[in-house]
Amino acid sequence: MSSTAQNPVNDENARYKRVIRAAEELFKKVGFRAVTMELVAREADVAKATLYSHFKNKDELFLAVCARMAGILRASVEQALMKPDAPLDARLTEAVIAKQRPIFALVRGSAHAAELFTYTHSMAGEIFTELDTAILGMLQAAMADDPELAPNAKQIARALYFGSGELGRRSENAAEMEAELCAFGATHLAGVRRLAKKP
Repeated sequence: MSSTAQNPVNDENARYKRVIRAAEELFKKVGFRAVTMELVAREADVAKATLYSHFKNKDELFLAVCARMAGILRASVEQALMKPDAPLDARLTEAVIAKQRPIFALVRGSAHAAELFTYTHSMAGEIFTELDTAILGMLQAAMADDPELAPNAKQIARALYFGSGELGRRSENAAEMEAELCAFGATHLAGVRRLAKKP
């Protein structure tokens, strides 16, 4: 295929990505209700017809933004778990921090976070339920070869994952959130290991 034939596809992909990023920033900046398709088209510098060729309405666009965010969160967790030089407990803890870091930034960085989470729950709940399931699976798989963690990997993963989420929401700033989640992960996993060694 010639490079001239590929350019329209590349241009279309670039426009699509630009629309998603513009929509994400607008949702954070002005909230779900205030965003219009016309506003997104203007911010993304695309024709309204182009926007509507990808998304029939704002709801579809919001779902695409949510899917993109879920993909970023999943990739962040995968990357944290694959660090070859880090001990397993540090990788598990960094994985839950990697999931919480962007969410914390959204909550603290947008006056419309509560509204966005309401719409996320009602419209994109399935996307994030699937993400939770995938991350729990990754955490369990990372523990599979550890003799102390493997027998209760499912419960350990759930406690680490969901416990870190609640703790992260209560932190005052990003540094505090990361420090508290580090302490939580280390304490939780050390306790599990100690119990596993008891006769």
